Amino acid sequence: MTLDPTLPDFVSERRRLSRATMKGIGMPVAGLLYWIAVAVLLRTLPMKTALLWCFIMTGPVFPLGYAITRAFGGDLFAKSTTLTPIGIQLAALQLFYWPIVVVVYRFTPEWTPFTLAVLFGSHFLPYGWMYESRAYPFLTVSLGVVLSAGAIITGSAMYLVVPIVAAACYLVAAVMLAMEVTVLRRAG
Repeated sequence: MTLDPTLPDFVSERRRLSRATMKGIGMPVAGLLYWIAVAVLLRTLPMKTALLWCFIMTGPVFPLGYAITRAFGGDLFAKSTTLTPIGIQLAALQLFYWPIVVVVYRFTPEWTPFTLAVLFGSHFLPYGWMYESRAYPFLTVSLGVVLSAGAIITGSAMYLVVPIVAAACYLVAAVMLAMEVTVLRRAG
């Protein structure tokens, strides 16, 4: 088997982007803060009102994640001729989740937090490959497995529990990323 001669350059570019973005550490931290806020909203407001606020609050997640990443010394807008087009597609993919979220909200609103958590958590999976990180696949898989198992076992939407479980998954992923970024910084 012959290796592609451009592979070392590709791997090197992936590592450069990982370092430039500090593995996007701010995004899971922003997600953690989002899910904590969702937990508060769902406990204090009527269901439909709380869910509408949950939708509105998705807007500031990226700017917050960007700011947190900057605080760690990374830049989510770091450019890569090779990888930026992939990153843009991965981010844009989330737009196609919204029709599902809206339909769930319309017909079974109690399942909306579950749907938001699993769908938006799933978009992190490819970042595990892009950033050579174990934290992103952990986040995606833990959200999907734990929430699905909980829903199957309880036979319910776990409306008030989902944000707490999601926050816990994001917390673990953020800690994992912080450890990875520490190693990245030490490596130079």
